[in-house]
Amino acid sequence: MNLKPAEMRTLQFGPLWVLSAVAGTYNRFKSYELAAFWDTIVAVALRTPLPTRDILTSMAKDRSDLLLDFELDDRPVVSGLRQILEILNRVESQTSNDFRLALIRIGIDVARNRGPYGRTITGEQEQLLLLLAEL
Repeated sequence: MNLKPAEMRTLQFGPLWVLSAVAGTYNRFKSYELAAFWDTIVAVALRTPLPTRDILTSMAKDRSDLLLDFELDDRPVVSGLRQILEILNRVESQTSNDFRLALIRIGIDVARNRGPYGRTITGEQEQLLLLLAEL
């Protein structure tokens, strides 16, 4: 996948926009939310094919700079996800599908971690994930 640096950064922001939507905050994440999020990124990356795996692992290697760039970015969740779709429409269809699936898996895992006993997703979170999947 041959992406410009700005496009790669936009794709790296994708999981953070999902976290923002599920957590209900743009950048004031609690430390335990971020810890669970990074664990989720690693877990999803392990079961995701290349080159999507490379995008996810690059996030984990660059956590502090990525979070700073994300905080400075002014795109709302919906606009950011739309830009991701624009990028994914220009890459190989399998890679596009893998990245979309990874975002959904991340959303499900984050929502599950936030749900009762860390095992189930609340109805509200489920509706939010369905909306994100539609975007």
